[in-house]
Order: sequence, then structure tokens, then C-alpha cells
Amino acid sequence: MILEFKVQNYLSFKDEATFSFEATADKTLEDYYIKEINGTRIMKLAMVYGANASGKSNIVSAFEFVRKVIFSTKENRDESTGFLPFQFGDQKKKPGIFEIVFFVNNVKYVYSLTIDEQIIHGEKLAYYPGTQPALIFERYYDKKNGTSVLKTGSKIRLSNTAKEQLELKLLRNMSFFAAYNQLNLTVETIENVLNWFKNNFLTPITPKTDLTNYTNKQVYENEKMRNFALEFLSKADFNISDIIFTEEEKKLDSEILNIIKKSDKIPEEEKERVLAEKSIKLKNLLFEHTVEQGKYQLSDQLQSDGTMRYYGLSAPIMKMLDQNSFLAVDEIDDSLHPELIAHLVQTFLRESDQAQLLFTTHNTSLLNEKDLLRKDAIWFTDKDKDGNTDLYSLADFNFRKELSWYNAYKIGKFGGVPNLD
Repeated sequence: MILEFKVQNYLSFKDEATFSFEATADKTLEDYYIKEINGTRIMKLAMVYGANASGKSNIVSAFEFVRKVIFSTKENRDESTGFLPFQFGDQKKKPGIFEIVFFVNNVKYVYSLTIDEQIIHGEKLAYYPGTQPALIFERYYDKKNGTSVLKTGSKIRLSNTAKEQLELKLLRNMSFFAAYNQLNLTVETIENVLNWFKNNFLTPITPKTDLTNYTNKQVYENEKMRNFALEFLSKADFNISDIIFTEEEKKLDSEILNIIKKSDKIPEEEKERVLAEKSIKLKNLLFEHTVEQGKYQLSDQLQSDGTMRYYGLSAPIMKMLDQNSFLAVDEIDDSLHPELIAHLVQTFLRESDQAQLLFTTHNTSLLNEKDLLRKDAIWFTDKDKDGNTDLYSLADFNFRKELSWYNAYKIGKFGGVPNLD
């Protein structure tokens, strides 16, 4: 589980911003929201409000950037890292700084990264086998020699030969983990962290994510997933009683076949089959609707955007719950009714053990659901005059219990709303 995330000089975050899942002493909805690990109370859910262009989406982007850096391999030392600094003033010349604090198998880890467009200047991973931190690895960039220097902790068993191999693979623009993955090494502590980033730190969802095709594949291949998606939809009152796939064979002309032949993105086995049969098999998605008049099958093209968005969310949410993973969703309310968002939050809190959900939203009506929310689960983004994003929690404010969070936010008491003339 993630405890804390820090970002500085990345996109709209000029100054250091800290996002925390650590719960306050508030006991509201304790059993639903809080998971305690080694005395640390960690939140399962958080949501971020803010005006357009205030930096909400950049929080999700910052999480994803760290994940990408960890797994991204480079062919040569001159490839870009993909880093995008704060664009105003002299910040463009400075590196960005990231830090994530998380728990794997009840052990606390801290990973930090200092990076610019071309170079990883510093990278460090420490953990807490006891009350004090212990180093796993630390790397820094030696400008004089143009190489990365690696140091490992005393508790990490790594031969001199293995360390030399790692340093050779450790290009200035590539993470320690990406270099480690290229070698035949097994270090348990490092493996634990790598597996966590791979399986428990999911790719975020944005409005541009093709959720339908992803969920179709999961539902078609996995009966458990199909049942989850059906229950997910039925509890949201879509009158959907079944999910059905039909197959359609489509003949291909010579021009399309030639394109397929030259493609390097199609598995060879599938390519050979298509070229031999000169056709492809298309799967059509149908939803069975049960109404007073009976049962009717309608294609996905006849469903509302909200239905398809909710259906698309079912597979990643089940994966998150099954694997106790972290998932960030940007603009979760895209095409969804406010009541559906409230239902989704309820479902997640009821089903989650150690899974964590972070989402950005403009759905202000959710702030009326005081019986569903905690103050420390609500965050805001606001832009300073210099373009910097401020990130802060509703728990930072002191106010009367009877105050309407919805009304206070609407009139700007918490910031994070458009400054309209």
C-alpha cells in the first residue's frame, strides 16, 4: 500500500507537493477506509477536486511517470527520459524530484528519484527491516566520468561481479530496476519491490484509455471477471442481465493482407493463420436487457456512454481488488451520473482489503455524501499566480461539523474552483 507520494518540478508542480494516504486520528468510517500496517493507519480511497488546468491530472501523470521510469529500458545513453519540468522561470534547467513511500508484505520502503530530460542524477531505495532504515541501493551520476556509480547496502547480497555488470548496464537515462531486469540476478528484497510495482501499481486510467476492449478481453477469457462485470452493472441498475459475445468472420482483401504481412505488431502464429485463411474473426459484444416485455439483446453501439464507461471500469477495478493494487483514475466521472460515482465508491470501500483507489473528479455533489466520505480522503488542487499547483487536503481546514462541504467548496472556501470574472 502507498503511504505517501512527493513530487517537485514536474509539469505544474514547481514546489514540492505531498500527497498522503496516511489517515488522521478521525474515526469516521474507520472499518471501511483504514488499513493498519505496523501501527500506521493507511487510507484506501482518496479523491481530488480542482478547477480545469489546476493540476489534478498531473498528480496521476506523476505517479505514472515514476512507474514508466522504473520499467523503461533504453537502447543508448542519449535517449530522452520523458521528463517534463515546470515550464515557467528557471525551473526548466533543474531536475525533478520524486519520492514514494509504500508497504510490501508489511515492510516499509522508500524510493526516491532525481531526474531531468537526459539523466537520472540520483536514485535510492531503502527499507525498514526494523525501526531504522537500511539501504538497498543508491546510484548517482558522476558528471566528470559520465557514468553512474552504484552503492548497495550491507544487507543486500550482491557479488562484485554482479555489481560490475549492473553498473555497465546502468545507462545514465535508465533506472536501476530496468538495468537489474536485464541481468540474470535474484535479490529477494529487490524482487519484492519489482513485483509490487509490476502487479500492485497499475497503469492509470484516463478519459483516453480504451477501457471497452481491455474489459472485453478479460470478460471473454475469464468467467470470474464476467460474473463480476455483470454484478457490477446490475447493482448500478442498468437492467443488464447477461453479457454475450458473438463471432463474425470477415474476409480480407489483398491490400489489407499485405499490411498484415509486413506488420511486426501481430504475433507470428496469429499472422500465419490470418494470411492462410485470408480472414479475421471479429467478436461482437451484446448486452442482454431484461425488462417487463422480456429479454432483449442490444449491441454495445446501442448502449449509452455511461453504460459503456461503467462496464469498462469493471475489469480494472476487479483486478485492483483481487491483487490489492493501487489504481489512479483521472476524471472518473467522465460520462457517469453522480449517483453512479457514489455507488462505485461504496462498492470499492466494501470490497477492498488493501486495494487503493485515487481519482480526480468534478462531481461536487459527492461532497454532500457525508455518510460516505472522510475529510482526509478529499484533496484539492489550486494554481498560484506563478502557475504552481498547490495540493492540500480538506483535513487541513478547521470548521464546524455541521458545515456543508458542498456549499463551502462551491463558494470557494477551500479553493480549487475556477476564478471566473
